Formats: sequence, C-alpha cells, structure tokens
Amino acid sequence: MKLLSITLVSSLALFSTVSEASNNTYVYSNAEYCQLANGTASAPFLDAYSRKLGFTPTTEECRALTKVVNEQSAVSAQQDVRKLLREALKGSALRPSASLVLKMTEMSAAERQQTLTKLFS
Repeated sequence: MKLLSITLVSSLALFSTVSEASNNTYVYSNAEYCQLANGTASAPFLDAYSRKLGFTPTTEECRALTKVVNEQSAVSAQQDVRKLLREALKGSALRPSASLVLKMTEMSAAERQQTLTKLFS
C-alpha cells in the first residue's frame, strides 16, 4: 500500500512537471514583436509580449527586421512567378524575360492568373 501511494505521488509529480514544460514551448521573437507592433495589436498585448520576450525592440531594430522580411517576401514572390511561368511554358522553347517576370511579380494574384489564362489558353 505504501509503495502504491509513493508510486502514485511520484507519477503525479512527474506528470505535472511534464505538462508545465509543455506549456512553455512557445518561442517569442523580436521579428514577431515588430510585426505585431506594425499591425493592430493593442498596447497591453505588446507590453505582455515584450515581458515574455525579455526586452522591447527599438524602432530601428523593427525597421531593419521588417526590411529583411519584406526583401525575403519579394524574392519569394518573384520565385513563385518564375515557377508559374515555367509551368505554363513547360515543353516550349520560349523562356520568360526578366522584365516579364518583374511585371508579373508586381501584379496581384488575380491579375496574374487572368494574364496567364489570356496568354496560354
């Protein structure tokens, strides 16, 4: 009986430790803080986030991080357009020019789809 109660107490303590550790697995980042600050997050939410993060990123840091994220998304959008054009021109000797890729990147997704439909239908 004594062994059973010790085992039960030990397993409950272990379970509570594991569940507490799983509650603390979220990773806070200054890039996410800057995205929230540029968005519609309230001031109390940003204060709580900065406490969890451990510091409040400066405006200059946020500008630099936002610039990097925007550059990465622009490169990603250009790669997506190139992929769409490659798929549309699969088996063809035609290759899209850099200016066409740039123009297609600047279009919205709906305009891009409409243009590709017009070109290759």
